[in-house]
Parts: sequence; C-alpha cells; structure tokens
Amino acid sequence: MPTLENRNVRIHYEVHGTGHPVVLLHGGTVSFKHNYADFGWIESLNEAGLQVIGLDFRGHGKSAKPHEIESYGVANLASDVLAVLDQLSLARVSIVAYSIGTAVALHLLQVAPERFDRAALVATGDGLIGHPPYIFDSILPALKQVLDRDEYPRDLPKHLATYWNFVAATGGDKQALRALAQASYPALSTTDAAAITVPTLVISGQSDMVLGRGSLLAAALGQGEYLEVPGADHFSLAEDASVKAAVSHFMKPAIGEQRQ
Repeated sequence: MPTLENRNVRIHYEVHGTGHPVVLLHGGTVSFKHNYADFGWIESLNEAGLQVIGLDFRGHGKSAKPHEIESYGVANLASDVLAVLDQLSLARVSIVAYSIGTAVALHLLQVAPERFDRAALVATGDGLIGHPPYIFDSILPALKQVLDRDEYPRDLPKHLATYWNFVAATGGDKQALRALAQASYPALSTTDAAAITVPTLVISGQSDMVLGRGSLLAAALGQGEYLEVPGADHFSLAEDASVKAAVSHFMKPAIGEQRQ
C-alpha cells in the first residue's frame, strides 16, 4: 500500500494500469475506492489508454485523519495531489475531480497549470466561481450539521442526509470530517477562471441539489466545455456510464500528445 508524508500527514495513493496518467480526486466523506473504484472508473479509463492514479484526501479512506481545521482547506488538499505527482516523478498529467475535489482541481489549475494538460470536473457547479446558492462557505455548515448527528437525520433533506450514510458505510472519522467542513474552499473570481486555459470538461447532473449546475463555470473558464446529464443527481454521476465515456473521450487528445 503506497503512502507518502506531506506536511506531516500520511497520504495513501495507488496506481492502476499504463498509459497517459490521470489523477482522480474524490468527493467529501468518501474515498478513491468509494467514489471511483467501486463504480468501474479504473477499468473504463484503463481501456481508454489512461493510467489511473487514485489518492485518498487527508481525512478520508486510508490516508491519515488529522482533527485540526488548519490541516484542511483547498491549499492543503491540493498540496497532497502535487506531492503524489512528485513522488511518482510525473511532470504533467490529466485530472478528474468530483464534488469538493473539483474545488481542489480548480485551485491546482490556477496555481500549477503546467502540471496538467486536461481536466474533467464532475458533480460541480457555478458556486465554484461565486454564484449562489451552492457556494462551499454556504453549504459546508450543513455537512457539519449532518456529522453532528448520532443517528440518521431523517428531518434533513435527502441530499444532505445521504452524507450520513456515506460516513457510516465507510467508517469515516467524524471529527476529521468536521474539521474538513470548517476549512476554507474559496470561490474563484471570474477573472481567475478565465485565466485557466487547460481544456476542461464540466459535467453536472440536471437534478444536483448539492452543487447545482455548472454551465456558467464552464463558460467562465478559458477553455471550458459543458455537459449536463438529464435526470442525474449529485451522487448518480459516479456510476453513470455516459459520464465515464465522456471523460475518457475528452482525455483522448492528451493521450495522442503523449505518443507523439
């Protein structure tokens, strides 16, 4: 089980297959296994000629779970991704991100664009560039409320209560996840978004009640494309075959560039 130490936090990562490397960033309260591996992403991307690099964010899965708020936030999670790429001596990769992972991916595309050639942001929305109501500063307190419950919160909306099930199913560390939920994940300005010129596919579910839709986000990016999946919610995109196919197809130019 490969691990590394980054800023005194142990980070678990894994590598599957060969080909052009793509790093996968999972959503909050789950892990690489529960967001991607269990839904066939490894096989789908490997078959498309991509090497899959998965990691568990700090506070999740097989990585260490510090309880201090200052251990989290978009900059710390992004540093874990770069540490994995450095450990594997990868100068440039593609990136796929889901939910809160998309905030981390956008931060990486802003501060280290030379490390990434293509990006796919899945289950994300316009709140990442500051359009209400789905802004992390507004929605993360609701996640903390879920984590504070000892029993399934039947009085809360289903899209929030679902996170209680995720934590229970994965044996999540509630104190670590509370710290994650209280850290900083600031929205990008439209100016900063426009400066991101890495080709980026934004995929949203038509019925996403967690982060909404991302058409404005895609339009704000320097080279953004938008795909909305009819009838899909925030969680169903992880297992949607059309989403995996769209991501694999979008990554093909990067594969071709590597072979030249």
